[in-house]
Amino acid sequence: MKIVFLSYLHGFGGAEKQNVMLANAMAERGHDVTLVSICADNNCYILDDRVKYIYLPDRKVNVFRLITRHQDIKKVLLEIRPDITLNFWFQSAYMTAWMKKNITGKVIYSERGDPGDREYCGVLGMIRKLTLPRIDGFVFQSKGAQQYFNKSVQSRSTVIPNPVFVDSEGYPKVKSRRKVIVTVGRLHPQKNQKLLIDAFHLIAKDIPNYTLEIYGDGDLKEELQKQIDKLELSERVFLKGTSSKIHSLIYDASLFVLSSDYEGLPNTLLEAMALGIPSISTDCKPGGAREIIDDGIDGIIVERNNPVELAYKMRMLLADQEKMHIFSQRSIKSTDRFKAQKVYEAWNIYFQKLLEG
Repeated sequence: MKIVFLSYLHGFGGAEKQNVMLANAMAERGHDVTLVSICADNNCYILDDRVKYIYLPDRKVNVFRLITRHQDIKKVLLEIRPDITLNFWFQSAYMTAWMKKNITGKVIYSERGDPGDREYCGVLGMIRKLTLPRIDGFVFQSKGAQQYFNKSVQSRSTVIPNPVFVDSEGYPKVKSRRKVIVTVGRLHPQKNQKLLIDAFHLIAKDIPNYTLEIYGDGDLKEELQKQIDKLELSERVFLKGTSSKIHSLIYDASLFVLSSDYEGLPNTLLEAMALGIPSISTDCKPGGAREIIDDGIDGIIVERNNPVELAYKMRMLLADQEKMHIFSQRSIKSTDRFKAQKVYEAWNIYFQKLLEG
C-alpha cells in the first residue's frame, strides 16, 4: 500500500522519533512510504533509504501561511494518490480531512499529546469538533486519550503504544550507579523541568553527593538557568543540552524523573525503564505514564506540579537501595510489551483493517 506520513520534524523529540521509526518500519514491510515534513526540515533521526522524503517549506509568513500549506500538501497528495494519509499533527489532519478521498485515501490522525489541552479551546476546538467525523481512523497512545473522545471516535480508533528502541543488554552491566538524577526532554513548559529543579532544591542538603542533569534544548533554557542560579544550585544542577547518544550518558544514573504536565506515551520514560534506571513520573495527562509504570511495583507515580511530593518520593527512593534494585529489574521486564516488533505489527494490522473497511 501507499502511505504518506504528514509530519512536523523540528528536531529531537518523541513524536518526531516515533514518526520516522514508524515510516522506516512500514518501508521494511514492503509498503510504498513517503515522509513529508511541513514547515520544518530538521530530522535528527536515521531515515531508511526506502522512505521518500519531501520537505514543504512555508511560502508565506503571514495569515496566508495556512492557505499555502494546504495547497502544497494537496499538490503532493495529488501526485502520490496514497491509500493512507497518516497525520501526527492535528493541523495537517484537519487539512487532509476536508480533501476528497481520491486524493488522500484513508485519513488517520494519531494523537500524540493531551487531547484535553487548552490549545483546543476556542477556534481550534470548533475546528476539531467539525473535523473529527471526517477522519477515517484514530490511533491513540493510551486508553486515557482514547476515552476522552465520544463513542463515534472510539469506534474508529485503536490504542497502540510507542515502541521502545533500547535494550539494557546493549550497555555495560551497572555494578554501582552514579549519584546522578537525570531527566530528558525539550526545555518547554509541557515538560515542567522547573518542578524538578524545585523538588531537587527541597532535598539538596539531604542528598549532598547527588547532582541533577537535565538533557534537552528549548526556549526555556535561559529561564531555567536563572532558576538554578537563584536557588544557588549552579554546582549541583546542569543543563546538558541534547545528544544523539543519550542512552550511553544516562544508563547508569541512580534515578530518572519525568516531570511533565502532559504526554502521549512518554518515550523518555519508556527508554529509561528499558535501560533499568529506577524511575519516577508525574501523573501526566491523559494517563500515559500510568500505562507504563505500575505504581509502587516497578516505579513511582506522583501528583502533577507538586514539588513537595516529588521531593519526598525522590529522597525516599534514593535512601532505599534495595527498592531501587527491585525497580530496576522489574522495569526492564515490564517494558518487554513495548518491543518494536509487536508495536509495528499492530500498526500494520490497523492499516490493513482500515483499508478493508
